[in-house]
Amino acid sequence: MFRTSWLVLAALVLSASPVTAQKTDVVTIQNGNAVTGEIKQLDRGKLEYGTDDMGTLQIEWTKVQRLVSVWYFEVEQRSGRRYYGTFLDEADPGTLIVALPPRRDTLLLGSIIRITPIEAGFWQRLDGYIDVGFSYAKANQAINLTSNGRANYRGRKWGGTITAQSYFQKQDTVGTTNGSVELSLERYLGEQRWAVGVFTSAEQNEVQNLALRGRFGANVGRSMVHTNSSIMKLTAGVAVSSERHNEEGSDPGVQAPDTTSVSWEGVFQFEWAVFRFDSPELDILTKINAFPSITDFGRVVSDGEVRFQYEVIRDFFLGFNVTANLDTRPPSTTDVSKLDFRTEMTVGWSF
Repeated sequence: MFRTSWLVLAALVLSASPVTAQKTDVVTIQNGNAVTGEIKQLDRGKLEYGTDDMGTLQIEWTKVQRLVSVWYFEVEQRSGRRYYGTFLDEADPGTLIVALPPRRDTLLLGSIIRITPIEAGFWQRLDGYIDVGFSYAKANQAINLTSNGRANYRGRKWGGTITAQSYFQKQDTVGTTNGSVELSLERYLGEQRWAVGVFTSAEQNEVQNLALRGRFGANVGRSMVHTNSSIMKLTAGVAVSSERHNEEGSDPGVQAPDTTSVSWEGVFQFEWAVFRFDSPELDILTKINAFPSITDFGRVVSDGEVRFQYEVIRDFFLGFNVTANLDTRPPSTTDVSKLDFRTEMTVGWSF
């Protein structure tokens, strides 16, 4: 199951193809220099700008004074409001004139959080990361291998995310495997950063005797904060889950009918991303999911992670991750840990 999720994630990355256009756009930065090229996108506080002589540049958005283009773009402000059109050259420094005749709107550059070409392909609307961690101790012949991945797609009206995590530990002849995969789809509502969506996930955790947990749910969410340095999102909804636990002494993967259960749960999710583009590039992600049971009142299943990514060379980073899983009342009749957590150092690639 988790091997399949990694294949899906890799296919999303490898099948993507960039869109190219004539390099006739003009960007003017704070020192007054104007560079002709192609506006690829603005996201997370950096403008990707293609040139013939210098390749693709990453320009901090706060250092941009003017943009001019005859091509059509989608422009999104912090409020969630969107504008469509070309960028006129009569804009004053610090402003952007978006024109779609007969309408023209003058926007402050500081209020803009995202710019996407109207004809942007799959690749330009995709971002994410893949990382791995590995350790080996000769003294006890312990091997630890972790891998994490995430891909986000954001279209004009729809968005989607797939995440996958896996952990493998082997000491002597004893092995432990944990993993999870989640796919979510959302439909944006209007211009106020609201969205409705559905999600499905699967996970296993041998430390907690969890052979398999499948979950399907629906939710509604809102971006509470969205700037060029921070994004905060809250989500709530309802889900149905099916769990299968291994009792002590049973073979892994063998279903025990008396430990299989189906239940309804509430869904509460919090996600906060903070990023710094300049000197040096740093990303911090905090995510917490809580699933209070409706069927088994008083039981709460939750998980969370904190990720630090420090870019060492372009698109390659060192990472430090902390992940945790909590089940306040495991249904297994054996004595299992309610809390499982791990820390890991990783190397990875962002796209």
